Amino acid sequence: MILGIDKAKVASRALGVTFESTVYPVQIDGNTYNLYDTAGLGEYTGGAVDSPSAVRNLYRLVTDLSNSGGVSLLVFVMKQGRLTESILKNYTLFHRGFCDSNVSIMIIVTGCENVQPTMDTWWTENEASFTNAGMLFDAHACVCASKGRKTDIGYRDEDLVRESMVVVKRLVVQSCMSNGWEKVRNSKRVTLKIH
Repeated sequence: MILGIDKAKVASRALGVTFESTVYPVQIDGNTYNLYDTAGLGEYTGGAVDSPSAVRNLYRLVTDLSNSGGVSLLVFVMKQGRLTESILKNYTLFHRGFCDSNVSIMIIVTGCENVQPTMDTWWTENEASFTNAGMLFDAHACVCASKGRKTDIGYRDEDLVRESMVVVKRLVVQSCMSNGWEKVRNSKRVTLKIH
């Protein structure tokens, strides 16, 4: 959606299709931002990447980025619906565990095309649940990320996708830290314990 073209591998299958992190440079307001598409966490063990491997891959990505200029923004993407224990664990792992709560974080809630009166109503009605769970965000966007079914004149939700793209790009520019966060290096070896 942010790229404006079909480039990142996506599927509506029961199992994920992203094996490892892929970088997508994108121009926003004349500046280049590197967006990293990562494997999701909490996937069924028969999926593209099991959870322990996904966590290791993500930790390696955050460490590599930290060592080569820093991490400027975390974008937490979830489909609108219930706040689950898995969502809370993923937030905690990324924001607190990997980045010591030192990186700006925004949430993008997808699947909001049928929320009334506006897509953002979903966040207005649910923000307190996230806050009560300790999930604090610097910015949010409720979006439509899929064009939907093809009609005689285009795609059903094409206008909502364009609107969502504008909102997300604006929030990326506003939320991105000017100096990327770098993990403080020390002599202690970091060990990941994966359950």
